[in-house]
Order: sequence, then C-alpha cells, then structure tokens
Amino acid sequence: MMNATTNQNHLSWYRGWVQGKTRIVLAWVFALLLGFSAREYPTWPGIALCFVGAAVRFWASGYLRKDSRPAVGGPYAWVRNPLYLGTYLMALGVAWAIQNWVLLAVISLIFAGIYHFIILDEEAKLRKIFGEPYALYCKQVARFFPKVWPPFVPSQAVLQQINPELEHHRFSYELAMKNKAQEAFLSFFGLIAFVVAIAYFWKQF
Repeated sequence: MMNATTNQNHLSWYRGWVQGKTRIVLAWVFALLLGFSAREYPTWPGIALCFVGAAVRFWASGYLRKDSRPAVGGPYAWVRNPLYLGTYLMALGVAWAIQNWVLLAVISLIFAGIYHFIILDEEAKLRKIFGEPYALYCKQVARFFPKVWPPFVPSQAVLQQINPELEHHRFSYELAMKNKAQEAFLSFFGLIAFVVAIAYFWKQF
C-alpha cells in the first residue's frame, strides 16, 4: 500500500510539473541541442516534414473553438490533438533535416513522456466540459496518430452527432488568425533559418 501511495504521489508531482512551464524549458533545451548538432545545412526531406507539421498546426487553428462544442472539422476528424501532432512533426522534421538521428529519437521519447500526461489531463477536462459528445468523439477518433484501419475518419453523420454546428465543420480563416495560426509558419521559418545560421557558423570554424 505504501509503495502504491508513493508511486501515486510521484506520478501526481510529475503530472503537475509537466503542466507548468516545462514545455517552455524544453523548447530552450531543444534550441541548445540544435545549436550543438546543426553541423550541416538542412536537407529537403526534413524541411518538408517540418513544413507539414506547421501546416497541420495552421489547419487545426481554423477549427479550434473554446465553447460548448468539440472541434471535429479538418484535422480534428483524424486525430484529437492535431496541434500537438503538428508540433511533434516540426521537431522531428528539424532533427531529420540536420540528420541527427539520436536527437530525433530523444525528441520522440521526451515528447511521449511529457505530452502523454498533458493530453490525458486535458481530455479529463474536456469530458467534463462537453460530456457525452466528447466521450463519443474519443471512441471515434484516434488520440494522436491517425487510424490506419478501420477507416481513417468517422462518417459525416457521426461527426454531426458529436457537433451538429455545421459552421464548425468548415475552416475559418478569421478563427485561425484569432488563434494565432500564423505563428506555426513563423516558427517553421525561424527553425530552418536558425539551423542554417548555426551550420554556417560551424563551417567557418
């Protein structure tokens, strides 16, 4: 009983820690690792994957409403956390672009360890806010990576059952701008420019 209680306390502490400013700290750590790793100019496959991640974040921002209805349009019909998926793809893309496979593996492990609990806690809150429609949404849509089988996305009828507001099923550029979607592409250009500059620096010395 003591071990179970101790483990639960440790887990609660860890979950509280990751809910704080951990992601900001990790972003700085990631930048430092890139600074030491980017010895070569970025390659196109990695740049493309990073761009895809930014595009996913931009796309998702045009559907995210913090109201009484779950987001089900666009990428939200494929995965429940497209913003986090986009961030993950951007990080992987940069690591791939500079061909640092160790960094790519480390990113995957850290991302899983941090965002797993962040997503679980957020889902618990959303279940309280949205109730049964969100429970149905969780049954129909994958948490992080799109389903390969059965069919990729639920039918439109099921999505309307979760959120009957048809306007919410369409991309809104105004909503995307309100959610600061442009920051996704600014981050993309910033990351690529950063590793190019670092690679240039290392080649001079």
